[in-house]
Amino acid sequence: MSEQALVNPVEMENIAVRCGKEVLELLDRSEEAGVEEIVEIMSGFSRDGEEASNTNKLQSWKAVMSRMLVKSLEAGDTVFERISHAVYLATRGVVLAGNGPQGRKLAEMALRRVGAVDLTDRVVAAAELLVAVATVSVNVHGQWYKYLTDNM
Repeated sequence: MSEQALVNPVEMENIAVRCGKEVLELLDRSEEAGVEEIVEIMSGFSRDGEEASNTNKLQSWKAVMSRMLVKSLEAGDTVFERISHAVYLATRGVVLAGNGPQGRKLAEMALRRVGAVDLTDRVVAAAELLVAVATVSVNVHGQWYKYLTDNM
């Protein structure tokens, strides 16, 4: 994070999108990528346009980012809850409205709230797989499901 406040929200969103894309590329490339590699990418964006003159300050920023990232991945954390809820709503929108324009719009609306609109394609793809699995499950186990619900 830069010590200078970004005045322009569009600029901030552009940086977040570029950072997110690089993190996604890292995670797609390496299953072994961890917090340290993600923080390295994030710290590169935080220094955009400025030179890291103080190594101690940079290490301190990396430590803070690392702690915040680890904490935000824990269940019960406010950030984790907001993002997981947004992904849930996006997936639900695609499952219920389909993967066409209406479902995509619902997914985008849900993901935009947490600044993750760039993940729409991935959420739509995951929801399509979820629908396919559910369809197979109903075809294979449909009679059993019917028996269970009739005898409740």
